[in-house]
Amino acid sequence: MVSMGTGTSFVRVEGDKIQHIGGIGVGGGTLQGLSRLLLKTQDIHRIAEMGAKGDITNINLQIQDICNKPLPDLPLDATASNFGKADGNASVEDIAIGIIHMVLQSIGQAAYLASLNSTITDFVLIGNLTQLPQCRPIFSRMEEMYRVRFIIPSHAEYCTAIGAALTHTANQ
Repeated sequence: MVSMGTGTSFVRVEGDKIQHIGGIGVGGGTLQGLSRLLLKTQDIHRIAEMGAKGDITNINLQIQDICNKPLPDLPLDATASNFGKADGNASVEDIAIGIIHMVLQSIGQAAYLASLNSTITDFVLIGNLTQLPQCRPIFSRMEEMYRVRFIIPSHAEYCTAIGAALTHTANQ
């Protein structure tokens, strides 16, 4: 389970066994904070709208920018450096998609790295960041690269609240 809140926590769930694996300080709070500084808004809907009009190749340095042929298991359009191509002429739309990519890719990569040396290949994504229209395409691309599955359940933005309510009901 990858809980994308203000930060992100990783929880391994096997049947009734729940184990907190760890977490990172990157999440919705990062997206909003960087957007406040760079885009002058923290409105997630506005950030997503701006990002939909942006071009990630204007912001991120990709493998194809530094290497003329694919590396093993790394496609040419994979990110080599978030914001590695950004300059003073970047549009707010490009900056918005850059922030979105950086946050979601960091979460996906951290989840994948946290699962190494285990049998985990399925990751359930929950939290408000799942509602970004860019979320599914970004995680789909990481599925191809890492050969894992990122699953976004229905009502993923409410999963923590639903889990708390079910636990409360079960404990009564």
